[in-house]
Parts: sequence; structure tokens; C-alpha cells
Amino acid sequence: MINLDDLTHAYLAAHPLDAARELERLPALSVAQLLGAIPVRLSAPVLGAMLPGAAARCLAPLAIERLGLVLGALSAPAAAGVLRHFDDVRRARALEQLPTAMALTCQTLLRYPDDALGAVVDTDVVALPAAAGAGDALQAVARLQQGHPPDVYVLGAEQQLLGVVPVAQLLTANEGVTLQTLLKSVVTLPALMPLQAAADSPAWSEANVVPIVERGGRFLGVLSASTLRRRLLTQPAASPADGAGLPTAAFNAYWLAVSSLTEAVVAAVAAPTRTP
Repeated sequence: MINLDDLTHAYLAAHPLDAARELERLPALSVAQLLGAIPVRLSAPVLGAMLPGAAARCLAPLAIERLGLVLGALSAPAAAGVLRHFDDVRRARALEQLPTAMALTCQTLLRYPDDALGAVVDTDVVALPAAAGAGDALQAVARLQQGHPPDVYVLGAEQQLLGVVPVAQLLTANEGVTLQTLLKSVVTLPALMPLQAAADSPAWSEANVVPIVERGGRFLGVLSASTLRRRLLTQPAASPADGAGLPTAAFNAYWLAVSSLTEAVVAAVAAPTRTP
């Protein structure tokens, strides 16, 4: 006799994108009951494919411990996207349930506006100091989950991005040679750049995956062209007040004029509070 649970699990495992579209149309409470019953390994790909707002509605009824398990199985950008739609109390409690490293990453991403590159970057990449060897870098790449960008990003003492080393180059290099001698320059985009402005950037003519940096060149993560396109499709239409209808050059100039002020605000919010 065929077990309906087995069929459900098989469908979710084989068709997470299709399942995500179906679950987005169902009542949130019904989806929450399903998410509370199935293995976390099955729910993560489906939730990662859902619109963040829809995923948040479906996760809201879960007990906080179960919510922590489910969010912990997502990528940091996906988890942060869900957390954006919780109220402050629920968000804080959910963050307490996450592993420390992931909670800190989510908090970093949550500092950025919804329509900024910093809110959607992929942080699950290989980033190593310039003094690391090619052999160490290859081992780090081997530990990375399949499907993530394979390049190795090389960082300076203050976590600033110095360049990138393609894996193909690592494979032919002596394992003791340092990344400093292998790195190549790379075009970056700022974390506070709006998604729409980024879509028009010439950076995509050079690569399908672009590093995203914070103020001072501090490396935050990467963004792929496919992720950017997908996020733009789910963004609400911009109003004239947001710059809709403006020529691209004018819109980008407007963004550049206000970005320094916004960066200062983000830095101030992120700075630790000092007590006398």
C-alpha cells in the first residue's frame, strides 16, 4: 500500500520549485502544519524557493524551537529574508535559536534595506587571507556545498577584498604558493546599491557572479545574475517617487548622491554601543 506521507516527501524532494509555488497559494496554517511534520531537510529547499513574505506567513505559526531548526537549514540570505517579515520580538527570538555564526550573518544582512544588494548576497563562499596557500584553498572549496560559486575570494587584514582566484588556476598551482601571488582584480558592487541600479551595471558584462562589498571595500558576499533577476521579478513596482521612469543614468546618479549618507546610518546602527 502506498503511503501518502512517502508520496508527499518524494514530491517535495524532487520538485521543490513547483512545491513552493503551490504552497504559496495555500492557507498559511495548513502549510505550517505540513512544515512542522516533514523533515527539515525537505522543507529547506522548498522554503528557499518561496517568496520571503509567503515563507514568513507559513512559518509564523510554528513553535519557536521548530522555527529555529527550519531557519537554520536555510541559507543565510533566505533566512534573513524571512526574518524581515517578522515583528521585532519574533525576529529576536528566532535569531536566538540559530547557530551563532548564522545569527550574526543574518543580523548583518538585516541592516540593509530590502531593495539593496546587501540584503540578498550569498555569504556561503570561500574567502581566505592573502597568505593562505593554494592547497588550503582547494580544501576549503571541497568543503563548500555543491552549487555555490567556486572562486576563492582573497581578503586583506581588514577583511577588504583584494581579488579573486579561480579554482581552475588553483588546480594547476603548487599547493604551497600563496593566494597573494595568484589573485586577479575583480569588479565589485557596493552593498547599498539598489537592485534596479545594479541590473544596469556594466559589471555583468565581465562576470555572472559579482562580489559585493561594504564601505571601505570590506567583503560581504557575492551576487549572481540569476539571483538578481529573480529578486527583481518579485520586487513591487517602483513609484515615481522612487525614481521610476527616470533614465538609468539619472537614477544611478541619484543613488550615488544619497549612498554616502545611508552608509553612515548603517555603520552607526551596526556600531557597538559604548557605556561609560
